[in-house]
Amino acid sequence: MRVLHITETFEGASGVATFVRKLDERLNAQGIESSTMTAEGVWFDEKANYDIVHIHGLWLGIYHRVVQWARKKDISIVWSTHGMTAPWSMRYKWWKKLPAWWLYQRRDLKSAGAIHCTTEQEVEWNRRLGFRNCFVAPLGTDEMPGDSLEERDKKVLLFVGRIHPVKGLENLIRAWGKAIGDKPNDASRWQLRIVGPDEAGHLAFLSVLVSDLGLEDNVEFPGAKFGEELSAEYENCDCLVLPSFTENFGATVIDALAHGKPCIASTFTPWKELQERGCGWWVSNEPTQLAQAISEMMEVGDDLRHEMGKRGTVLVKEKYTWTAVAERMIEAYQGLLSH
Repeated sequence: MRVLHITETFEGASGVATFVRKLDERLNAQGIESSTMTAEGVWFDEKANYDIVHIHGLWLGIYHRVVQWARKKDISIVWSTHGMTAPWSMRYKWWKKLPAWWLYQRRDLKSAGAIHCTTEQEVEWNRRLGFRNCFVAPLGTDEMPGDSLEERDKKVLLFVGRIHPVKGLENLIRAWGKAIGDKPNDASRWQLRIVGPDEAGHLAFLSVLVSDLGLEDNVEFPGAKFGEELSAEYENCDCLVLPSFTENFGATVIDALAHGKPCIASTFTPWKELQERGCGWWVSNEPTQLAQAISEMMEVGDDLRHEMGKRGTVLVKEKYTWTAVAERMIEAYQGLLSH
């Protein structure tokens, strides 16, 4: 089986790029001839002999050309929407997306042999738009040795991701102010680290908010981190928080769980499993309720946080390794080609 993955870019902090790289590695390791190409570098070789073209993302005009080329070559198309059909995402800058939606995007998705979703929630988003040919394969993570109980100078609540309005960071900072304001003795012991690249100029707004709330000593923006530096952020935190207004998956959650850290995720994310498996909190991202979860996380202490993190690593090994994700994807590919 020969599979070609096409995505917008492999640069930056893109979760899509990470997914494509990791999936490509595991597919090749399991005997699938998988290759990758960016949208900018797409070439249309008339002699190309792919079985499947797997497109990652929406809206780019080049993807429409890929679809036309694949149809001409009778190549099956799998499409990963990567959360871009979520109601919030469809509304965001809708005036740019609407022309593409009616000119080609809706029709191209309808013609795909299969649409990959990371959760049942994403399946539902796609079904509401009229797409029925969906299957679920989650995102994955690398297994880590887990957490240790080493004492750290600072306790850290960590956010990893784009600094963008959709991530709910304004609510997080307001909730953080409430949580440490209710615990003045803990204010000097805890730090909120917001790790990630600035998008849409949102960092400037958040920096002013931090200053207005008097939180300069308790909130840090260290920028984007990758590789070993990002792994160190997970290793040196006490809990991860994901307060987003929408997430099709939220890969930072499984990355944190793989490092043995509990997580707090908003109910706009699909992470009810944190609550069900006892490895975190699944709460509203409204500042008061989010602050309550943060306060509870602080109060439970190192030992219980460590136990919650251990339950999280068990969950990752059961469901969210890259090998398991690749196996599910191969199953979907084979099912498509057998029809």
